[in-house]
Amino acid sequence: SKPAPMLAQRVQRLLPAAKSILSTSRALTFSAPGVLQRSLHFHAVSQQYKVQPRALILQFTCIQRRPFSSSQSNSEDIGCPMEVAKAQPRAYYEMTNEQLLIFTSKGDSAACKERLLREIMAVDKVTWDDAHQRLFEIEESNSRGLGLFTMPYKTGIVVSVAAGLISVPMVFDLNTALWFNEQFVTTEVADAKDLETWLEVGSWTWGWNEPVLGTVSFVLLCLQFARNQMINLGAKPYTGALQQWRARRLCRAYPQYNASIISEFSMADDFKPEKLKENDPRMPPHIPPWSSGN
Repeated sequence: SKPAPMLAQRVQRLLPAAKSILSTSRALTFSAPGVLQRSLHFHAVSQQYKVQPRALILQFTCIQRRPFSSSQSNSEDIGCPMEVAKAQPRAYYEMTNEQLLIFTSKGDSAACKERLLREIMAVDKVTWDDAHQRLFEIEESNSRGLGLFTMPYKTGIVVSVAAGLISVPMVFDLNTALWFNEQFVTTEVADAKDLETWLEVGSWTWGWNEPVLGTVSFVLLCLQFARNQMINLGAKPYTGALQQWRARRLCRAYPQYNASIISEFSMADDFKPEKLKENDPRMPPHIPPWSSGN
């Protein structure tokens, strides 16, 4: 091992270089240009102080976590600088193109809208405010026909909720069970002493309810298994197929814009678009409210 004086001299020689890296790194973003600038700065500082890049990186990591001593620590070395805090984006329209691309790749609908807005600005050569009129038109075109296309979802919601509510009195309510047995089942009614509580009623009605509920549960299980195998093969179930069809339709309706940006916007847009009202806090500044009549 090296003597303590030599090790202390090496630490003192690395300390200014690591602090220079730290101050510059905080001013750079974690986008692709920021990472490139940080790498170039690492190389330049290592050449200036004549130290190995690996040792410089280790020293930089130690300084980032905590200072060497209390005498060397100050408010400038710890926490976020005021300039960085003031410069952070507070809305999607304040983000850079690279940041929007990251959010868009994760399916963020608001980021997809802002990216489409900038595409409209570049193609139509209009301001950001004026581009919203075309954006509203595209969004309304993308929502055309949703009443018919979402009918399977609405039917499934109504049927599942109704079946769940009806199943309770069908199994445990004596009057409902007697009526249903007289109209559809016609099985022998249990003795009165065996129908005194709701649990005894359920024990009697379960004889004809079990085949129905068991069969329905098995059918749903098989359908879910088939859907998973479709996804494994790369096939799109109904929702995925509907999203892709809407995206292709929107690309054909607006061929002047980038097809990838239009498709990402259509795929991220939900099946129930909200109409922004006047004084809505989500409405960007200086943008008139969107209504279906405009």
